[in-house]
Amino acid sequence: MSKLKAILSGVISLLYISVGFTSCSQEDEGYTYPSLLSEFADVCTDEFGVFTHLLTDSGERLCIANSAEIKANSVTPDTIYRTLSRYELVDGGAKLYSLQAIPAPEALPHDAFPEGVKADAVEMQSIWRGGDYLNMILLVKAQDGKHSFHFVEDSITLSSTGVTTLYLRLYHDAGNDVQAYTQKAYLSVPLQPYKSILSLGDSICFSIPTNSGWQNWKRAY
Repeated sequence: MSKLKAILSGVISLLYISVGFTSCSQEDEGYTYPSLLSEFADVCTDEFGVFTHLLTDSGERLCIANSAEIKANSVTPDTIYRTLSRYELVDGGAKLYSLQAIPAPEALPHDAFPEGVKADAVEMQSIWRGGDYLNMILLVKAQDGKHSFHFVEDSITLSSTGVTTLYLRLYHDAGNDVQAYTQKAYLSVPLQPYKSILSLGDSICFSIPTNSGWQNWKRAY
């Protein structure tokens, strides 16, 4: 199965979204709201382009119970999509309610960006290691323009104590978009390419451009 390298924007829409979620009370309708999980996760398609499994960052492989009800645009067969998935646990798997595509391109060296590394300002809401990814939620000033995100590999260093540190930074091109209001951007850095380099006890240093300069976050590998 192939890995989808990057999705810069877009939402995968489902035919089955938020069924039963109305303004009426549970008592009036006699309806029990499902307990939904909202997580970063990989979602897999089979050879026919049908979503079949959800892979959580904790290592669970969940069969998608309502795969026949899902309708999405431009889905590639035999592909793993990085997503923000909202789902309910059911017997033997997961019932999906929504999927939002998450940019997850592999980090590239500086010379892979012929026009230079764009560094339009963002703010960090949260950043964490999950499975084979470094995940983050960014706060971005935007209106309705297209923003491009990528990751830059600055360096990999080895300290005198034997600790390896991977230094990454964010590429963010806001284009000509107006800084009107704050939106959330969900991103994941694939760490699979560094499995032969990093091990337990090593660290990842991630930098983002802000209005007050570059800020750094360090997380354990």
